[in-house]
Amino acid sequence: MDKKIYIQISIIFLIIFIIIFVYIDYFRSSKTEITMNDKGKTKVNSLQGSDDLITEMFYFSEDNKGNKYEIKSEYGVINTDKSNLILMDKVKAIIYLLDGEKIFISSKKAQYDDDNNDTNFSGSVKLVYVNHVIKSDNMDLSFNEQTATLYDNVKYKSSLSNLSADRVFINFINKNTKIQMNDENNNVLVRSVINNGNN
Repeated sequence: MDKKIYIQISIIFLIIFIIIFVYIDYFRSSKTEITMNDKGKTKVNSLQGSDDLITEMFYFSEDNKGNKYEIKSEYGVINTDKSNLILMDKVKAIIYLLDGEKIFISSKKAQYDDDNNDTNFSGSVKLVYVNHVIKSDNMDLSFNEQTATLYDNVKYKSSLSNLSADRVFINFINKNTKIQMNDENNNVLVRSVINNGNN
């Protein structure tokens, strides 16, 4: 009888030991690396001492036409409700277009969708495209459709003019830009930049 009790206690301790080992080894790992598919790659490093916070996050994608998109952040968190949504801090992104042009984007925060590469940038958003610089509070980027919508406190600057608007829509494929105000009664404020040598 005593022998059976000792065996049962030994088995219980063994099971508890295995559970603790598996938890420490797999769930508390400080570094993670994920490969998504042939076209997309993800590198993720967990910050030691935190299960949620991730440092030095990097995502790379390429569409079937050859356009490339990379986004990186100093810190990030994977959304617990939707694992495809990545919440990022101190963000920098680059779009490489087929014609050789590059679009540079930076912001304080971003929400990146790992399924379709759509990204919502927020906080001191800055987009630099050839000789165009656009700043805003928010920007929605669709990498698949090659479009961006900047909105809230939009400031646009080029070699020819400066303007303020509520919303700017850019199509990177046909290079069309649409500038709008939320209220049709308000006008887009435009200031021409004249370089005649006397300024």
